[in-house]
Amino acid sequence: MIVPVYIHYRDLEEMCYYDDWEKSVVCDDYDYDHEYTVDEVEFDRADLEDIVNEYFDDIIDILLGDRQLTNALLKKLRSRKIDVSTIIDAKGEKNAKPL
Repeated sequence: MIVPVYIHYRDLEEMCYYDDWEKSVVCDDYDYDHEYTVDEVEFDRADLEDIVNEYFDDIIDILLGDRQLTNALLKKLRSRKIDVSTIIDAKGEKNAKPL
């Protein structure tokens, strides 16, 4: 995942100094936490697949724990002609009507 980081010149001035012995600019390590909202983040398909693979069980728990998300998932499955009548919830009850 490539994450572009913008460092303001004022921050660079604080982190860097000119070293007379090396005759060059030397900078301290940049160690800073950045906080972004969901709207500011853009993922490509490979990133999303990595996230799903890593957090698969958590994602399924979230989808099945929220009735609206479960219905949206079932609707998507139906639109792709996947037989959702075979999907059974944790109680052993069918979640969807047959096609």
